[in-house]
Amino acid sequence: MGTWGIGLYASDFAADLRAVIAAVSRLPLDEEGLVKAICDAEKSAAEDRADEDHTVFWLVLADQFKKRGIFSTRVRDMALAIIDDGKDVAMMHRLGMKPADLHKRAANLGSVRARIAAQPMVSKPRKTMKRPEPYVFDAGGVYIYPTRDGDTINPYMSLKYFNRTKWCPNGFGLMLVIGRGRAFDYLAWYQAVTSVEVVSSIPDRTNLIGEIRWRPPIYGTCSPAHFRKIELEEIGVFPIDQVRLDHFFPHLAQGTFYAIHDISLANGMAIKGRKVGPRQWRRPDGKLEVIVYPSPPTIAELMGSTA
Repeated sequence: MGTWGIGLYASDFAADLRAVIAAVSRLPLDEEGLVKAICDAEKSAAEDRADEDHTVFWLVLADQFKKRGIFSTRVRDMALAIIDDGKDVAMMHRLGMKPADLHKRAANLGSVRARIAAQPMVSKPRKTMKRPEPYVFDAGGVYIYPTRDGDTINPYMSLKYFNRTKWCPNGFGLMLVIGRGRAFDYLAWYQAVTSVEVVSSIPDRTNLIGEIRWRPPIYGTCSPAHFRKIELEEIGVFPIDQVRLDHFFPHLAQGTFYAIHDISLANGMAIKGRKVGPRQWRRPDGKLEVIVYPSPPTIAELMGSTA
């Protein structure tokens, strides 16, 4: 359950939905294609009228479409009906909003209604992606990168604030890409695992397959620019067995959330040698779950019968 306030964007769900709409708006789809993609991303809120986020979904969608110059008759009509029929205020009442705040919420929705109703009934031209984002990692690929006390180069730092000649690495991290995909068929994301320990040099093939062990998965994106800045280098590609992968790293999920919010893999690539054990993990769908991982595997164990 999120939090709610008198403003349209006061809830956690509304803030997250705004990011989804921003991401989807970049896709080269027509108006109804955009609506379908966003509805598919938040299916319960979009379709289930009993869902506590149902009214917020359509109101935020209509407001964001107006602000972005995207017109959809379906979206406008849904939002206007929700306001005019008092459905949003009724939902907020059921969720426990106080009468004084309900009154303020209704007044705010009056402003939202005026904006939506005044929107031109034609979309403006918008800048969209020309093609799906290219993959920068191979599935099953192992990548090495320089580290300093286990930390990677920060790919967000510009040359103005980061002098590479003065950043002296004292080891290397390893990352194994165990999965990849594209949110909405366009925005690339990755699942990866990092080595338990820093290495002093590129390991030979025997050591890489049979000795290096891998921590629980991280999720994220990686642009070609980040790939270059982190100084990633592919040192091998291996046929990982999905059954073995599911055994050692249960509950793998899609990386759609990370693609939408453009959260880089770099945020999880530091090698700190922390003990692997039960941990509370926020899955990409936002839910918290405690996961007990088996002991960190080697690539040989992940390859199973193909090793």
